[in-house]
Amino acid sequence: MTAVILAGGKSSRMGRNKAFLKIQGKTFIERQIDLLREIFDKIIVSANTPSEYTFLNIPVIKDVYPGKGPLSGIYTGLMNSRSLHTFFLACDMPFVELPLIQYLKGLVKDFDVVVPQSERGLEPLHAFYSKNCLAPIKRELTRNNLRIISFFSDVKVKIVELDSLTSSKSFLDSIRNLNTPDDYESVKNLQDL
Repeated sequence: MTAVILAGGKSSRMGRNKAFLKIQGKTFIERQIDLLREIFDKIIVSANTPSEYTFLNIPVIKDVYPGKGPLSGIYTGLMNSRSLHTFFLACDMPFVELPLIQYLKGLVKDFDVVVPQSERGLEPLHAFYSKNCLAPIKRELTRNNLRIISFFSDVKVKIVELDSLTSSKSFLDSIRNLNTPDDYESVKNLQDL
């Protein structure tokens, strides 16, 4: 199975590329790759500036529909994946944990999308998508309807309520994303950089 790290965003609120922020001496994206290698056969980075990521020595793909946000990254990742189901992860989630990914992975058989839900709502940038999503996503992209969940009504979706799971605290850490300098500073202080 394949995992795709979505690193194509502009990082406008952070002011610099979030994939390259560091915690405990490693960039967010290096931390994610190290972790994902434990359960995925192939890892791809979806980014619109591939030259920035060559040091990672893994495939980097550019969006088929540039400038159309994460939905375009998911579409491009699915097109480039050889797996029926592919895991997608935003590069600004440095605390991702294997148990949550493995739990979600165990549910993919009967669904096209397996997505966690927290008190913030759905977490579609920490989710599994199947190739059956390609046509509905392409339709939404051509309509310029760029909300990730815009195509969910056309596929089989499994929503996993994180609060109902026994490990919900660590699972909530796993989906925590860092969008602003303040977010990053609060984590730097906690993580003994």
